[in-house]
Amino acid sequence: MTEILSLTEDQRDCLQEIVNVAMGQAGDSLARFLEVFVHLSVPRIRLVGSSELPEALTQLVGGAESICAVRQGFYSISSGKGMRGEALVIFGDKSFKELAELLAYEDDLNEHTEKELLLDVTNVLTSACLNRIGEQIETELAYSSPSILGFRMPPQEAVSPEKLIWSQALLVEIHYTLEKGSFSCNLMLLMPEEVIEILKKALDHLLESFE
Repeated sequence: MTEILSLTEDQRDCLQEIVNVAMGQAGDSLARFLEVFVHLSVPRIRLVGSSELPEALTQLVGGAESICAVRQGFYSISSGKGMRGEALVIFGDKSFKELAELLAYEDDLNEHTEKELLLDVTNVLTSACLNRIGEQIETELAYSSPSILGFRMPPQEAVSPEKLIWSQALLVEIHYTLEKGSFSCNLMLLMPEEVIEILKKALDHLLESFE
Protein backbone atom coordinates (compact mmCIF):
# COMPACT_ATOMS: atom_id res chain seq x y z
CA MET A 1 0.00 0.00 0.00
CA THR A 2 2.78 2.43 0.93
CA GLU A 3 4.53 1.84 -2.39
CA ILE A 4 1.29 2.48 -4.29
CA LEU A 5 0.66 5.71 -2.40
CA SER A 6 4.24 6.96 -2.75
CA LEU A 7 4.91 9.91 -5.04
CA THR A 8 7.42 9.82 -7.86
CA GLU A 9 10.40 12.16 -7.59
CA ASP A 10 8.81 14.59 -10.07
CA GLN A 11 5.47 14.49 -8.24
CA ARG A 12 7.16 15.10 -4.90
CA ASP A 13 9.19 18.03 -6.28
CA CYS A 14 6.05 19.52 -7.80
CA LEU A 15 4.09 19.11 -4.57
CA GLN A 16 6.98 20.57 -2.56
CA GLU A 17 6.92 23.68 -4.71
CA ILE A 18 3.13 23.98 -4.42
CA VAL A 19 3.36 23.64 -0.65
CA ASN A 20 6.23 26.14 -0.42
CA VAL A 21 4.15 28.75 -2.23
CA ALA A 22 0.99 28.01 -0.25
CA MET A 23 2.67 27.93 3.15
CA GLY A 24 4.51 31.15 2.27
CA GLN A 25 1.19 32.77 1.41
CA ALA A 26 -0.20 31.60 4.74
CA GLY A 27 2.81 33.06 6.54
CA ASP A 28 2.39 36.37 4.74
CA SER A 29 -1.30 36.48 5.70
CA LEU A 30 -0.41 35.75 9.33
CA ALA A 31 2.24 38.49 9.26
CA ARG A 32 -0.29 41.01 7.95
CA PHE A 33 -2.87 39.89 10.49
CA LEU A 34 -0.48 40.23 13.44
CA GLU A 35 1.56 43.10 11.92
CA VAL A 36 4.83 41.36 12.67
CA PHE A 37 7.43 39.46 10.62
CA VAL A 38 6.84 35.70 10.49
CA HIS A 39 9.50 33.03 9.97
CA LEU A 40 8.54 29.65 8.52
CA SER A 41 10.36 26.36 8.32
CA VAL A 42 10.83 24.26 5.19
CA PRO A 43 7.62 22.21 4.78
CA ARG A 44 7.94 18.49 5.46
CA ILE A 45 5.92 16.01 3.37
CA ARG A 46 5.55 12.33 4.26
CA LEU A 47 3.18 9.38 4.54
CA VAL A 48 1.96 8.47 8.02
CA GLY A 49 -0.21 5.69 9.39
CA SER A 50 -3.10 6.59 11.68
CA SER A 51 -1.31 4.93 14.61
CA GLU A 52 1.77 7.11 13.96
CA LEU A 53 -0.06 10.43 14.10
CA PRO A 54 0.09 11.02 17.89
CA GLU A 55 3.86 10.46 17.86
CA ALA A 56 4.25 12.70 14.78
CA LEU A 57 2.33 15.42 16.59
CA THR A 58 4.43 15.04 19.72
CA GLN A 59 7.64 15.35 17.70
CA LEU A 60 6.31 18.38 15.82
CA VAL A 61 5.67 20.41 18.98
CA GLY A 62 9.14 19.67 20.33
CA GLY A 63 8.26 18.04 23.61
CA ALA A 64 5.64 20.57 24.74
CA GLU A 65 3.64 19.13 27.62
CA SER A 66 0.40 20.87 26.73
CA ILE A 67 -1.05 22.17 23.45
CA CYS A 68 -4.19 23.56 21.89
CA ALA A 69 -5.32 22.20 18.54
CA VAL A 70 -7.80 23.56 16.00
CA ARG A 71 -9.11 21.57 13.02
CA GLN A 72 -10.62 22.70 9.76
CA GLY A 73 -11.87 20.30 7.09
CA PHE A 74 -11.42 21.09 3.39
CA TYR A 75 -12.88 19.59 0.23
CA SER A 76 -13.18 20.15 -3.51
CA ILE A 77 -16.27 22.03 -4.65
CA SER A 78 -16.43 20.04 -7.89
CA SER A 79 -18.91 17.17 -8.07
CA GLY A 80 -17.77 13.60 -7.59
CA LYS A 81 -14.65 12.47 -5.78
CA GLY A 82 -12.08 15.19 -5.29
CA MET A 83 -9.54 16.66 -2.94
CA ARG A 84 -10.38 16.60 0.74
CA GLY A 85 -8.65 16.40 4.06
CA GLU A 86 -8.04 18.08 7.39
CA ALA A 87 -5.99 21.11 8.36
CA LEU A 88 -4.73 21.15 11.95
CA VAL A 89 -3.13 24.16 13.62
CA ILE A 90 -1.26 23.39 16.83
CA PHE A 91 -0.52 26.08 19.42
CA GLY A 92 1.40 26.09 22.67
CA ASP A 93 -0.93 26.78 25.57
CA LYS A 94 0.98 29.94 26.56
CA SER A 95 0.36 31.80 23.30
CA PHE A 96 -2.74 33.68 24.35
CA LYS A 97 -1.28 36.72 26.10
CA GLU A 98 1.13 37.48 23.25
CA LEU A 99 -1.61 37.04 20.64
CA ALA A 100 -3.92 39.32 22.58
CA GLU A 101 -1.23 42.01 22.77
CA LEU A 102 -0.43 41.79 19.05
CA LEU A 103 -4.10 42.07 18.13
CA ALA A 104 -4.77 44.84 20.66
CA TYR A 105 -7.39 42.57 22.20
CA GLU A 106 -9.15 44.55 24.92
CA ASP A 107 -11.39 41.87 26.43
CA ASP A 108 -10.30 39.99 29.52
CA LEU A 109 -8.66 36.70 28.67
CA ASN A 110 -10.70 33.68 29.68
CA GLU A 111 -11.23 30.30 28.07
CA HIS A 112 -13.85 31.69 25.68
CA THR A 113 -11.72 34.59 24.43
CA GLU A 114 -8.61 32.39 24.26
CA LYS A 115 -10.46 29.98 21.99
CA GLU A 116 -11.64 32.89 19.85
CA LEU A 117 -8.02 33.96 19.33
CA LEU A 118 -7.04 30.44 18.24
CA LEU A 119 -9.97 30.21 15.82
CA ASP A 120 -9.14 33.61 14.29
CA VAL A 121 -5.48 32.75 13.70
CA THR A 122 -6.38 29.31 12.33
CA ASN A 123 -8.83 30.81 9.86
CA VAL A 124 -6.19 33.23 8.58
CA LEU A 125 -3.55 30.52 8.13
CA THR A 126 -5.65 27.73 6.65
CA SER A 127 -7.77 29.83 4.30
CA ALA A 128 -4.68 31.47 2.77
CA CYS A 129 -2.87 28.14 2.46
CA LEU A 130 -5.77 26.14 1.02
CA ASN A 131 -6.79 28.87 -1.41
CA ARG A 132 -3.26 29.01 -2.80
CA ILE A 133 -3.03 25.23 -3.10
CA GLY A 134 -6.36 25.14 -4.93
CA GLU A 135 -5.27 27.86 -7.35
CA GLN A 136 -2.09 26.00 -8.26
CA ILE A 137 -3.74 22.64 -8.93
CA GLU A 138 -6.75 24.27 -10.58
CA THR A 139 -9.21 22.96 -8.00
CA GLU A 140 -11.55 25.20 -6.06
CA LEU A 141 -11.47 24.22 -2.41
CA ALA A 142 -14.02 25.00 0.27
CA TYR A 143 -13.50 24.52 3.98
CA SER A 144 -15.52 24.14 7.14
CA SER A 145 -15.48 26.60 10.01
CA PRO A 146 -12.53 25.98 12.36
CA SER A 147 -13.32 24.10 15.55
CA ILE A 148 -11.38 23.36 18.73
CA LEU A 149 -9.98 19.83 18.64
CA GLY A 150 -8.13 19.99 21.94
CA PHE A 151 -7.59 22.69 24.55
CA ARG A 152 -4.65 22.57 26.93
CA MET A 153 -4.07 18.85 26.67
CA PRO A 154 -1.05 16.55 26.14
CA PRO A 155 -0.16 16.42 22.42
CA GLN A 156 -0.48 12.64 22.25
CA GLU A 157 -4.11 12.95 23.35
CA ALA A 158 -5.13 15.57 20.77
CA VAL A 159 -5.68 12.96 18.06
CA SER A 160 -7.19 9.53 18.73
CA PRO A 161 -6.14 6.97 16.07
CA GLU A 162 -9.21 4.82 16.77
CA LYS A 163 -11.44 7.73 15.71
CA LEU A 164 -9.72 8.19 12.34
CA ILE A 165 -11.40 6.69 9.30
CA TRP A 166 -8.18 6.30 7.30
CA SER A 167 -5.22 3.97 7.74
CA GLN A 168 -2.63 6.10 5.91
CA ALA A 169 -2.48 9.76 4.96
CA LEU A 170 -0.18 12.26 3.31
CA LEU A 171 1.05 14.65 6.00
CA VAL A 172 2.36 18.14 5.25
CA GLU A 173 3.73 20.06 8.23
CA ILE A 174 5.33 23.46 8.78
CA HIS A 175 6.40 25.55 11.77
CA TYR A 176 5.70 29.29 12.07
CA THR A 177 7.50 31.61 14.51
CA LEU A 178 7.51 35.36 14.98
CA GLU A 179 10.60 37.53 14.56
CA LYS A 180 10.09 38.85 18.08
CA GLY A 181 8.35 37.07 20.92
CA SER A 182 7.82 33.45 21.87
CA PHE A 183 4.62 32.74 19.94
CA SER A 184 4.77 29.86 17.48
CA CYS A 185 2.37 27.45 15.84
CA ASN A 186 2.40 24.44 13.54
CA LEU A 187 0.20 23.89 10.52
CA MET A 188 -0.50 20.30 9.46
CA LEU A 189 -2.40 19.17 6.37
CA LEU A 190 -3.67 15.59 6.25
CA MET A 191 -5.02 13.93 3.11
CA PRO A 192 -6.28 10.32 3.42
CA GLU A 193 -5.11 7.50 1.18
CA GLU A 194 -8.04 7.61 -1.26
CA VAL A 195 -7.28 11.27 -2.01
CA ILE A 196 -3.58 10.74 -2.74
CA GLU A 197 -4.30 9.16 -6.13
CA ILE A 198 -6.44 12.19 -7.03
CA LEU A 199 -3.62 14.47 -5.94
CA LYS A 200 -1.08 12.52 -8.01
CA LYS A 201 -3.23 12.97 -11.13
CA ALA A 202 -3.47 16.71 -10.45
CA LEU A 203 0.31 16.88 -10.08
CA ASP A 204 0.83 14.94 -13.34
CA HIS A 205 -1.52 17.34 -15.13
CA LEU A 206 0.46 20.29 -13.79
CA LEU A 207 3.77 18.70 -14.78
CA GLU A 208 2.50 18.09 -18.31
CA SER A 209 1.68 21.78 -18.65
CA PHE A 210 5.35 22.58 -18.05
CA GLU A 211 6.58 20.36 -20.87
